[in-house]
Amino acid sequence: MNSKTLFADFPDILTVEDLQEALAIGRSTAYRLIASGAIKHWKIGKAIKIPKPFLIDYVADSCYNTRIVENSPSEGGI
Repeated sequence: MNSKTLFADFPDILTVEDLQEALAIGRSTAYRLIASGAIKHWKIGKAIKIPKPFLIDYVADSCYNTRIVENSPSEGGI
């Protein structure tokens, strides 16, 4: 899937609620990702806005996308 189709059903500027839905995470996890700086965002007054490219960057750079080497010693392999 390329970045043009990734999160195509979401608006270009996401809210925290959109972020929760996009990543299938809870409210506290969403705010933790934002507060830690893991997900770049804009703060306009009290509102948190997340441009879609920032979400795509997070997913692309996420540790969940690291390649797991099969049969590595740490995975119980040879």
